[in-house]
Amino acid sequence: MNLRRRARLGSDERAYIDVVPLVDTLLAVFLFLAVLAFQSPLTFIAVKLPEAEKGEKQRIRAARVQITKNGALLLEGRPSDLRRIEEFLSKRKPSYLIIEADEDAKHKFVVYVMDVAKKAGVENVIIAVRKKR
Repeated sequence: MNLRRRARLGSDERAYIDVVPLVDTLLAVFLFLAVLAFQSPLTFIAVKLPEAEKGEKQRIRAARVQITKNGALLLEGRPSDLRRIEEFLSKRKPSYLIIEADEDAKHKFVVYVMDVAKKAGVENVIIAVRKKR
């Protein structure tokens, strides 16, 4: 025999789900992911490479210079100028330099970077392209 009284819930004592801890937890997860996203070592910019029919993929360790449509230079994803690029190449002495120039970038900017690479003693200059589909 059950001698305990059953507790009856009144109209104001109904069960409910508290969503505040759930929202707090999701907010913490989103903040964590946002911090990780901004700690990425590589920076991607909008450089649209020109197309070529005879392009091939290469896996090499080299220095990388990007030239945007308006002629801005980026060395390893960071804004730079020709003097800094020459200093970097002279110190590091890479055997390869990859130039990723936007297809609408002026030819003179590519020539400037190639000239700086030659002065710094870089033996191989590679101009990156997209493979035609």
